[in-house]
Amino acid sequence: EAWDISTGGSEVIVAVIDTGVDYNHPDLVDNLWTNENEIPNNEIDDDNNGFIDDSMGWDFTDAPRFADAGDYLDPDNDPMDEFGTGHGTQIAGIIAAQPNNNIGISGIGPNLTVMNLRAGTASGYLEEDDVANALIYALDNGARIVNMSFGDVALSSFLKDVIYYAYQQGMIIIASAGNSGTDEIHYPSGLTET
Repeated sequence: EAWDISTGGSEVIVAVIDTGVDYNHPDLVDNLWTNENEIPNNEIDDDNNGFIDDSMGWDFTDAPRFADAGDYLDPDNDPMDEFGTGHGTQIAGIIAAQPNNNIGISGIGPNLTVMNLRAGTASGYLEEDDVANALIYALDNGARIVNMSFGDVALSSFLKDVIYYAYQQGMIIIASAGNSGTDEIHYPSGLTET
């Protein structure tokens, strides 16, 4: 019934801060954000935003204290979900997978645009500074909705300040309530408006 009202519009950019998104996935490829001010793979920061070749988002992950495999040590311009159908790809699919194509599922807003911001390792470990950097990038590059399907029972004042800053700029911030099945407060979803 919601689709009778709207299926979203491509001008609405939803940043997904997660383990990356499989940008070759046939259910998502047409709904992924591209930085039109950046020429891919020319090793130049064409739009002067501080990120070289960020034509399809950014990988903010630099998590040397986590034992993981794959690409998790250095930030780069490849925000691929290393598991292909990992957590970030699944979240992007819930948001904006193409409907009626006999592939996978239909997203809740199949005409929305997803900005791919990797801030977690393939196994789903995230550091708060990587999340904060991704949040600022999303804000600076046109996203006004951000999905953060992760969290913990602890939250640094640094990340809290960045979240409040984004909120004060008009960003809609969506965060998961956690999977623990307890009433313990989970962050960032446990934050209040002030």
